Amino acid sequence: MQAALKFVIGIAGQTIYWVLILGCIAGLVLGALLLVDSARVFRWNERLGRWVSTRQATRPLDQPHDVKRFIYRRHRVVGIVVFAGALYTLDVLVFGYRSRPLVHAFRDLAPPHLLEVAFDTARWFLVVGNAAALLAGLILCLRPSLLKGFEAWADRQYSERRALKPLEQMHFQPDRFVRGHPRLVGSLMLLGSLYVLVNLGLLRLI
Repeated sequence: MQAALKFVIGIAGQTIYWVLILGCIAGLVLGALLLVDSARVFRWNERLGRWVSTRQATRPLDQPHDVKRFIYRRHRVVGIVVFAGALYTLDVLVFGYRSRPLVHAFRDLAPPHLLEVAFDTARWFLVVGNAAALLAGLILCLRPSLLKGFEAWADRQYSERRALKPLEQMHFQPDRFVRGHPRLVGSLMLLGSLYVLVNLGLLRLI
């Protein structure tokens, strides 16, 4: 597991490195063009600028889907499945859980004592959740009507589209600032890209 984790981290690191290299090269080109031919950059911006709204894409995710009828029609089968799954999970968490192998596997990510606290916290969170699932499965098998009052109280709909609506508004302030100060922005892009490229080159040498 440790070898696989190192392999994934290595690939991610190389990908980020080359993305930064390409971004700096693009920054150098755009910065130079803003200094010598800013009108061309503004024409590119008008052609390439597109408004992409996630509200249409996420609309199906915001539609409620009622599964109560399916569950209550087959409440014994669903209750047995939930009860068995929760019982097995509790058995593993209470009698088969060992934090030391997990701490050893992820020891490169954080200090051992922090990892142990995080894994133990997650374990007890799962224990409490599965104990509640055990009770819910038992009630579904024997008397599902007891859950209807709790279900009516706990049933809520949360809209991601409403929460993200302010982020869907267009803001043209950066475009206006660049149009008003093309040489300043071009100089900053050149200097910033050169600085990052130099540091990335030194990092590669090390």
